[in-house]
Amino acid sequence: MMEEKISIVLPTYNRESVIGRAVRSILCQTYEGYEIIIVDDGSTDQTRMVVEQFADERIRYIRLEGNHGAGYARNVGIRESRYDYVAFLDSDDEWKRCKLELQMQRMQELPPEVGLVYCRMAGERGEGRGRFCVPSYEYDRGLLEGDMFRFLLRQNVIGTPTILARRECLMQSGGFKETLRCIEDYELVLRIARAWKIGLVDEVLVEVHKTADSLTCRVGDQLVSGCYIVSKYRREMAAFGILDVVKADILDLACRHGVQEAIEELLTRDFEL
Repeated sequence: MMEEKISIVLPTYNRESVIGRAVRSILCQTYEGYEIIIVDDGSTDQTRMVVEQFADERIRYIRLEGNHGAGYARNVGIRESRYDYVAFLDSDDEWKRCKLELQMQRMQELPPEVGLVYCRMAGERGEGRGRFCVPSYEYDRGLLEGDMFRFLLRQNVIGTPTILARRECLMQSGGFKETLRCIEDYELVLRIARAWKIGLVDEVLVEVHKTADSLTCRVGDQLVSGCYIVSKYRREMAAFGILDVVKADILDLACRHGVQEAIEELLTRDFEL
C-alpha cells in the first residue's frame, strides 16, 4: 500500500492567514507518498509567500491569472496530478494525521469498482451552538457506502476535503462542473455515485474551520444549484419517490428569502448551467 502515491489538490484564494495550517496538516500525515498541488486562483494577498516558506519538494505551486472559482481550480489540479489517487483539501480546513493512511488502507481493501473513499468531517457551528458532524451519526451505517446514488439524491454527506478518489474515476466522471458556483462537489459526487461504488472510513478525519472569508454559498447560488440538481435528476428522484420532498426543501429556503415564486418556476424547467 505504501508504494501507491497520492496527488493532493489544494485550491486557494486569498487565504494567507490559514493556508499554512492546511499545508502543515498534510506534511504531518503518517502516509508520506504524495505530492501537493496548490492551485492559487488569482490571490492578491501574500498566499504565495506563505507557501514558499515550506521547503518541501513534494509541493507544486500553480498560480492562475484571474479568479475562476473552486471547481475550475480543482480541475486544474486534477489535470496536473501525476498519481493514480487524488485527494482534496480546502485551504481553511485541516486533516487528522492518519487521514490518508486510513483511506488508502480502506481503498486497497475494497474492489476496483469503488471509485471514491470518504470519511466523516466535523467542526464548530459557531455562536456557541456546539459541533456538527457530516455525515450525521443518525444515519444507518449501511446507507453510507456501497451503491449510494439513491441515498445521495436525498442528502449531501460527502464533503470535498473528505474525498480520496481514483484519478480514473474523476477523469471518467468529468471533474467538477465549473459553471456551478455552489455545491459543485455534491454535483460531482452524484455523477460518480451513478457509475461507481463508494467506500467509507467511519472516523472523523477532517476538521472544518469557518473563517471570516470562508467560501460560503450565497442563497441565490444555492437555490439555483439546487434547482439544477432537480433538473438533472428529476426522473430518478420521481422514481425513488423523493422528488416532492427535495423540491419542498428548496422551496422552504426560497420562501424564507422571499423568492419562492421565481424558484417555483425554475423547478419546473430543465436547464443547463
